[in-house]
Amino acid sequence: MRYNQLGKRMIVLTVLAMFAHGAASQSFAEDSASSGTADGKTVRVLVVYHSLSGNTERMANGVADGVKRVAGAVAIVKKIEAVKKEDLEAADGIVLGSPAYFANIAGKMKLAIDDWNWKLKVDFTDKVGGAFATGGGQTGGKEHVVVSLLLFMLNNRMIVAGPLYEDEEGKDIWGELGASAMTGPLDPGVGPHELDAARRLGERVAKIAKKMKSK
Repeated sequence: MRYNQLGKRMIVLTVLAMFAHGAASQSFAEDSASSGTADGKTVRVLVVYHSLSGNTERMANGVADGVKRVAGAVAIVKKIEAVKKEDLEAADGIVLGSPAYFANIAGKMKLAIDDWNWKLKVDFTDKVGGAFATGGGQTGGKEHVVVSLLLFMLNNRMIVAGPLYEDEEGKDIWGELGASAMTGPLDPGVGPHELDAARRLGERVAKIAKKMKSK
C-alpha cells in the first residue's frame, strides 16, 4: 500500500513537471493565440533574465505585467538558457535583466548575448530594448549592468528606452535608464516601488514597439 501511494505521488509530480516545462517553453504564437491577438498586429515583447535567488525573476515578471498594460501586446518571460533564435527574431521588443555580480553582468548572461550575435547571427535592427538589474548593495553596480545591457542593444542597432515618471501635478516628467532593485540586507527582496519601476519599463517598451510596428 505504501509503495502504491509513493508511485502515485511520483506520477503526479512527473505530470506537474511536464506541465511546468511546457509553460516555460511557450512561444509567442501560442501566447497570441490564447489571448486572441494573433492578427499580425500583435506586439511581442520578450523578457529575458538570469536569476539564482529569484529576485531578478520577480522583476522580469513585473516587466511582463507592464507589457500587458498595452493593448495588443503580449509578453513571454524566459530564462536566458531557454531563449532560442526564433524567440529573438519573433520579438518586437526585448527586455534583458541580470543581477550585478561584482558590478558587472552575470557571466551566464554575457556569454549568451555574445552568442546571439556571433553564433546565431540574429538581426536586432530596430527592435525596441530595455534593461533592468538587481543587486545587494546600494551602489553595487546595478546601473552599470543596465548601461552595459543597453550598450549591447545599441551596438546591435536596437532602439532603447527606459521607464517614465512624473510628479503629482504631471508637470515634471522624466525618464530613467532602466529599472533596478536593491535586494541585500539593507533592503531585502523586491519591494512595491521596485516592481512599479519594472512595470513602467515593460509598458514603455511595449508602447514604443507598438508605434514602430504601426508605421
